[in-house]
Order: sequence, then C-alpha cells, then structure tokens
Amino acid sequence: MPAVDPMLIRSVIYLYPDIDAAQQGDRSGGTGFIAAVHFSDGRQRPYFLYAITNSHVVREGHSPIVRINTRTGPADILPLGFDCWIHHPDGDDVAVAPLGLNSEHDFAAVSTTMFLLKEHCASLCVAPGDDVFFVGRFAEHDGGYVNIPTVRLGNIAMMPDAPIHHEARGIDVESYLVEGRSLSGYSGSPVFLQIYPLIPRPGIGAGQLGAGPFLLGIDWCHLASFQPVLEADKETPIAERWYVEQNSGMMGVVPAWKILETLNHEGLVNRRKRTEEAWLRDERKPGGVVVDSAETGLDN
Repeated sequence: MPAVDPMLIRSVIYLYPDIDAAQQGDRSGGTGFIAAVHFSDGRQRPYFLYAITNSHVVREGHSPIVRINTRTGPADILPLGFDCWIHHPDGDDVAVAPLGLNSEHDFAAVSTTMFLLKEHCASLCVAPGDDVFFVGRFAEHDGGYVNIPTVRLGNIAMMPDAPIHHEARGIDVESYLVEGRSLSGYSGSPVFLQIYPLIPRPGIGAGQLGAGPFLLGIDWCHLASFQPVLEADKETPIAERWYVEQNSGMMGVVPAWKILETLNHEGLVNRRKRTEEAWLRDERKPGGVVVDSAETGLDN
C-alpha cells in the first residue's frame, strides 16, 4: 500500500454528544468526514461542503456535534443540532449535514467525483481481494484535544450482494464486507478503494493504469462472534454459560452511492439550486465576489 494522500486524512472529523465532550476529547462519539458537491454546471469551484457520518452515530449515539481542526489553535467545535442532519430515506446508515467553514479551519474535502458508484464497479472489475484503507478515530489514541486520525488497511471480502442486518433498526443494509479491523469509534470513517497501476485485474489484464483512490463507502459496523468462556482446562464451558464477544475482523461498509443518494435529498438539492442561482447572479455583477471553499480531496 503506498502512502495515503494527506488530504484524505485531513478530510476526517470527529463527532461528540455535546460541546464539553468535544472540548475534552472524550472517548464518546464517532468519526465522520467532509464531502464536496460541485455546482451543477460541472465547475470545480465553488462547491458545497457537507459533514458525512453514520446515522446511528447521530441518532442512537446522540452525537451530532462536529469537531474540526484549525490552522493555528485548538480544534473548533461546530454545535450542530439533531435537526441539522439529513438521514438516508430508506434507513441506510448514512447522515449528512451542510457545513459552513472558513479559512481558519484546517481541512480537505472528498469530492463526489471520487465516489465509487455501481457502474464503476463493473468497469473497474472491482472484486474481493482489492485493497482498501480507511481513516478514522482510534478512540484509545485519537489526538486528545486535536483530531489526529489513524489509517488502517484491509481488503474487500464480499461485494454488497448480501445485506447486513441492522439489529437496532430491524432492517437489512446494503453493505460491502471488508476485512479491516474496525473498532468502536471508527463508525463513520471514510473507506477508500486503491487500484494499483500495471497490476493485472480480472477481466482487464495487465498493462492498465491504476485509478483512484475511490471512496468505497462509509464504515458502519464490525461483525462480532461469540465464544463460550471455558474452564481452566480450556475445553469445558463454565456452568453459568458465559460468552465473550470477539471481533471477527470483518466490517460493514455502506456503499458510496448510498451517501450520494442522501446528498441528493430533495431539500439539499433545492438549497444548492437556490445558492447556485444567487451566486451566478452575483458573479455577473461588476466586482462580484467569487465564493471559494474547500479538492482529492479538495484542499481549502
């Protein structure tokens, strides 16, 4: 695996249940990242910024507050309310919230042009075994008062052909199965697919240039297995029939197209349309101000 683009690391944000927890760097909450949606005419700048995380981080985890690094001082706290977040209409584990950031914030944004959609999976022959990496919050050592995300590596284990059951919501969630050693705290982490140049791919052959990284999706769970607690002989289950949870090393990843579906919520689309129209009107005026924000991300 080559070195990860620092801008992808800088796209990561942390989420907390309240302002005090965010200021103190409590272990509660989860991970998210910043995404950029471009204008409808395809221009690269300006663009709209959104926080992306799991719906369960905001709802069941009661953690709508965003913490983001700054260029010169401590991390900034964005006190987003629960009503700021838009959740996937079918219950898929994705939530998005519009962001208003400025030049003091130290961040990058993952462009929606990086999202791996269903049609890309076919054209790139994406398959089990492909390398992925994800960037998120290792709660045991996450930077303390500033966000210092960690990078973890893995592989696609199963394409999203068999959904994973979301027990808390009683629904099946379309998901990649990834061998990726996720833990609590990484929920909401962006997961990227890396394709290497000049390495043969099934259905394509050798000599093809690599592409990406692509946003594969968002980490929403890790799958556990339960084993009986044994007596000292390591064979006999104890009489009380106790069990211990073990991390199977498998994580569920909601596909990037589910994130895009959430970003295309009617309310968000209408809001972008109104902003575009206003911006284009101002652009045509003499001395009109060009709005700028944050590109591989997009750098601010």
